[in-house]
Amino acid sequence: MTLSYLKRVLVTGAAGFVGSHLVRHLLNRPEPPESIIALDLRPGKSDPRVCWVKADLADTPQVHRTLVDYEPSAVAHLAAAPPRTDLKTCFEVNVRACSNLLAAVAARPRPPRMLIVGSAAQYGIDPGGCEVVDESHPLNVTTPYGLSKTLQESWAMLYARDGGVPVIAVRPFNILGPGQPSGLVPAAFLHQVAEVAAGRAAEVRVGNTSTLRDFTDVRDVAAAMALLLAADEKVDGEVFNIASGEAVGIREMLVECIRLAGRDIPVREDLARLRPGDVPSITGDAGKLRKATGWQPRIPWRRSLADMWDALSPAV
Repeated sequence: MTLSYLKRVLVTGAAGFVGSHLVRHLLNRPEPPESIIALDLRPGKSDPRVCWVKADLADTPQVHRTLVDYEPSAVAHLAAAPPRTDLKTCFEVNVRACSNLLAAVAARPRPPRMLIVGSAAQYGIDPGGCEVVDESHPLNVTTPYGLSKTLQESWAMLYARDGGVPVIAVRPFNILGPGQPSGLVPAAFLHQVAEVAAGRAAEVRVGNTSTLRDFTDVRDVAAAMALLLAADEKVDGEVFNIASGEAVGIREMLVECIRLAGRDIPVREDLARLRPGDVPSITGDAGKLRKATGWQPRIPWRRSLADMWDALSPAV
């Protein structure tokens, strides 16, 4: 491996869930980058080793100036619209903004390595059975979010092939851990459980809990991204799943969330939270990532939930 790509790392969406963990992971490496340029529209945590830059990726001249001013050796592009966002917003944020960044990267005399973050939503998987998927599995997107991530990845790979940009694409499966947005499972469960435990709510409302998903702790996801950014040139132009390889029942997660509260809590199915076409089960095969980098997930999902609960405890 070579650490040359990690000399100066620019992280977009650096104040977000995964971005903030990636910045923290890079800072804690035995040989951290000489500088980290944290780009976001929101302010992040102050650290003298991090240069925070407020920039809008939709502003093409500003994106080009940022690349010229900071000359990153690697770019981790984590800025994105969240799942369940409408098609127009997904296209503007996930596709057009990424296109601006790719063009700015390609314009540099020595283009930095660029990590593009996709999603398991790109696989789409039709309802009807348990699926274990590797990177060769056909893509069958069923949501605006999944479509935008597929377009973003395809556009980036054109730059890898024709623009001389060393691009790596990752497709993380479900991510959990401290800081997960409260609208996503299992954080949505934990926040509701905390409200009931504090006497501010009477019950936990849920959607379909019969599905199974592959969850990876955000700290393990950040480690995978850093390993790919530091890897040799064989990873360029490749796509990698980031996944635990274990399907966990959503109902099992709900039970564990309630157990953490140490008391009985009523649960009610809320029809408004049901989504048609839910995939019964999907598990990721991360064998390609393990072979390329030696990465292994280290944090079990129960520990992730416990850490998330501990972060909420002061409010209970």
